[in-house]
Amino acid sequence: MHNGHDHAAMISTTTPSMSHDHHAMGHASETSTNLSGHGLHMKDMMMMAMTFHGGYKEQILFDQWDTKTLGAFIGSWFVVFFIAVLYEALKALRDYLSKGDGCDVCSQTQDRQQPKARLLRLPHIIQTFLHILQMTVSYGLMLIAMTYNTYLFFAVILGAGFGHFLFAWRRSSVIDYNEHCH
Repeated sequence: MHNGHDHAAMISTTTPSMSHDHHAMGHASETSTNLSGHGLHMKDMMMMAMTFHGGYKEQILFDQWDTKTLGAFIGSWFVVFFIAVLYEALKALRDYLSKGDGCDVCSQTQDRQQPKARLLRLPHIIQTFLHILQMTVSYGLMLIAMTYNTYLFFAVILGAGFGHFLFAWRRSSVIDYNEHCH
């Protein structure tokens, strides 16, 4: 039974000699063949490498963050590395702030407060914004790792490792149960 959704027509084959560079993989086809009447054109479908690869031509997170030169890629590598270091610093900061917020006198006062009053306390609001920032950075690092560029993957891993080395000894718990992506 043919339902008009022939997804096999959307799959493009690549030869083994094709570079894993996202730009070299480019668009599946430059034809404007309409697929299954959905208005999709092959030229609008980007193929992405799903295996680890090298190279320096990468589009990282945004259209504007497109490394076309080796120098731009090396600079981007260090940016990613330091974002991963700062991610670990952010986790340590949140832990530090939660310890300062959890003293015995404070917790006794909090227990007597109405839930709404506890909800609207400045430390809780700050922790909420820091949690949103932590999630944003965490998922951004995950998406960078998912470019499958070996060098960018190691920028994330090495940056997180170096950040852990610098900041984790200050945290009350090395295991982070609120860890989102790694």
